[in-house]
Amino acid sequence: MSRRPFVEPSDDEEDFSEQDWETKLYVCLGSIKAGNSSIKLKNQVFSLLDLLVGHGTINGNQKKKIVRDYIDQ
Repeated sequence: MSRRPFVEPSDDEEDFSEQDWETKLYVCLGSIKAGNSSIKLKNQVFSLLDLLVGHGTINGNQKKKIVRDYIDQ
């Protein structure tokens, strides 16, 4: 039995595996680090971080550190 719970994707959310979420997060964070400061991108990062916290991949402190290092520059 998988430790990952099944999450029904919403209409505007694609069905990604946990590894895909992490990859997408790294790409988004790289874009922010390169200078892309769009609100849509930052909101996508928050959404991905919430998914990863919800699945236990990262904890709240790790989320805060990522936000502090990339979003609150």
